[in-house]
Amino acid sequence: MIETAYFATGCFWGAERRFWQLAGVIETAVGYMGGSAAEPTYEQVCTGSTGHAEMVKVVFDNQKIAYRRLLEEFWTMHDPTSLNRQGGDVGSQYRSAIYFTNDNQREAIESSSKLYGAALAAEGHGPIVSEVRSADGMTFWAAEEYHQRYLEKNPKGYDCHSQTGVPFPSHEWPEIVVSGAHPAGGSFPVAIDEAALKARVDTLSFEVLRHAGTEQPFTGEYVDTETIGSYRCKACSAELFTSETKFHSGCGWPSFYAPSSNDAVLLIEDRSLAPRVRTEVRCASCGSHLGHVFEGEGYEVPTDQRWCINSVALVLRPK
Repeated sequence: MIETAYFATGCFWGAERRFWQLAGVIETAVGYMGGSAAEPTYEQVCTGSTGHAEMVKVVFDNQKIAYRRLLEEFWTMHDPTSLNRQGGDVGSQYRSAIYFTNDNQREAIESSSKLYGAALAAEGHGPIVSEVRSADGMTFWAAEEYHQRYLEKNPKGYDCHSQTGVPFPSHEWPEIVVSGAHPAGGSFPVAIDEAALKARVDTLSFEVLRHAGTEQPFTGEYVDTETIGSYRCKACSAELFTSETKFHSGCGWPSFYAPSSNDAVLLIEDRSLAPRVRTEVRCASCGSHLGHVFEGEGYEVPTDQRWCINSVALVLRPK
């Protein structure tokens, strides 16, 4: 599915080039966002009086590149601990900022900020000061044409980025264990070959199954399907749910009021959004992430539970 993201890292010329070079990015543009004036010009924004930030708009295919990959690029291409400046570029227009377009992006920003903030602190840097806001109701004002893909037109042009030099700890970001180790000790019955799985499924499916990602609501293949059959793990084919317990919750993800058996799933306390605590659902056979289970929401189902599962984590086998 196509998504849009917005990032500000100081001068937008170099930032745009870093994003357009990533496989899975469909389109980029530079402009102004987060201020009060309508149709601002570069000269006006440069005064700092309009309140806009120099922004890069990134349109990407989340089946080919994960939003978390864009975040890793964002955090490491500039200094997010520097307030209203990047190197010699000084002013609020050069502030570090991320404007998210959906809740999945917001959650990814929160978790990545905590992780990278800890890595920065360990190297003696100060706290992250990046502005994080919803893009809802905000206008992206495209910059003048000569700014668009500026470094493609001027390969040796100005490219100022005051990087910290601290790499993003990608290996620490996954919310689930992808090595095969069971949270209670030992191993899962089915060992997943990570490389083979990554080659077999699309990027979003892999991010959900092995990195605890989340598909956007109302986009999944099985949200409203009523086909009779069993729902199996896309990673290992173990049966997880059946159509008999599927119901229409209106939440935007396939919903079940019970798994096919208690032994089919593994429930784990999820504190990735602390202080909020959720119950994560994994496949008991291979440890892949499926979604979360909620209860006490008032749905008229026998268990008073909503097993909120990602479509891309499942394969429906019709009867």
